[in-house]
Amino acid sequence: MLLVAGQNGKSIELEPLLARGYQLILLVPAMNEEGIIEQTMRMFLRETANLPNVKMVIIDDASSDDTALLVKNFSKQAGGRIQLLQRQLPQAQTGKGNALNWAYQQVVLDSRDRDHLICGVLDADAYMAEESYIKVIQYFAQDEKLDLLQTKVGMLETRNWLQIMQDIEFTVINDWIQNTRNRLGNAAASGNGQFIRVSSVTAQRPWGNALLEDFEFSTRFLLEGKKTLYAGDAVVYQEAIDKLRPFIKQRARWTQGGLDCLFGYWPKDLRSPRINLLAKAEMSFYMLIPFVTLATGTASLIVSAFTISNFDDYWRLLAVIVTVNLLFNMYIIAQYQRASQTKQYGLLVWTVLTFAIYNYLLYPAIVIAFYKKMSGRTSWVKTSHGIKRKIGRKV
Repeated sequence: MLLVAGQNGKSIELEPLLARGYQLILLVPAMNEEGIIEQTMRMFLRETANLPNVKMVIIDDASSDDTALLVKNFSKQAGGRIQLLQRQLPQAQTGKGNALNWAYQQVVLDSRDRDHLICGVLDADAYMAEESYIKVIQYFAQDEKLDLLQTKVGMLETRNWLQIMQDIEFTVINDWIQNTRNRLGNAAASGNGQFIRVSSVTAQRPWGNALLEDFEFSTRFLLEGKKTLYAGDAVVYQEAIDKLRPFIKQRARWTQGGLDCLFGYWPKDLRSPRINLLAKAEMSFYMLIPFVTLATGTASLIVSAFTISNFDDYWRLLAVIVTVNLLFNMYIIAQYQRASQTKQYGLLVWTVLTFAIYNYLLYPAIVIAFYKKMSGRTSWVKTSHGIKRKIGRKV
């Protein structure tokens, strides 16, 4: 389905005159981000030097490191383009959704021309090029009915196998998924790189506090009949996790957030007259993925073990299945190379052969998520950021 419906996504031509009068405010939640935040601010100022209508608001969520101090000192040379908001304990560190709602009420709600005000959400390690900022504004300027826009997500660095697999997942697989959702009418927010027209927001606290607050946010929009869109030609880059343990922790949080949305929103989705049948089917499948993955993955392992133990009888079947799998993998990697222009050919060949291993890395994350959900643990396991070397080839 993704191969048929997920490619050749929407693109927009640059017409700067269209976007006159629009303002863009970027909300950046930051807790203990001293390793990356100064670089993020520096890149932001570089890429928006010709865009005075774009402003960054960094939300320090009671950091215990020097995040707030770094932002405070750096913002002095930013000419009012970067603002620091500081939360204090015990109200702070209660989830990304709460931090965004708190900042939204202080910065955005006072605006008079809300039709021409766009509010974006970026992670503390996010980087966007000038062209992507312009395209985001133009999407809203070109379509006055557009309420939410999600940009494409890519990885800043691909130094090892795990990082390049994440880049492939986001720039190819997720791109196909979102292009398919565009056709179904239910494009979803992905947290980093989501943008909303402020006049479309009816609640004073737009974000919920599910561990997958981005999908929850866009689901609320769809239930209200809002128009959402995915823009594959505007890209936000983020830091790729380079070690296995924090990767599994991150995916466990995402999976648990998906379970939150399943129990909280699935019945509402099915009953909603504003969401079409195909969109309901896709959203249902997405929210049920943890269960589907456990079932199909376990079945695959059992069948693989049976086939190998009866190799003489089933080697032809095994050869066919492996060949089909490798052909799919080769196509995905070819699309990735075409999009990224990477010359890491040896690593790309290795990814073709080991794609299944990456998929099975999600199993521990799913088990952890189910355990935490059933035991009532909702603590937020934050992903650590901080690129220590020179920033990557894409920037």
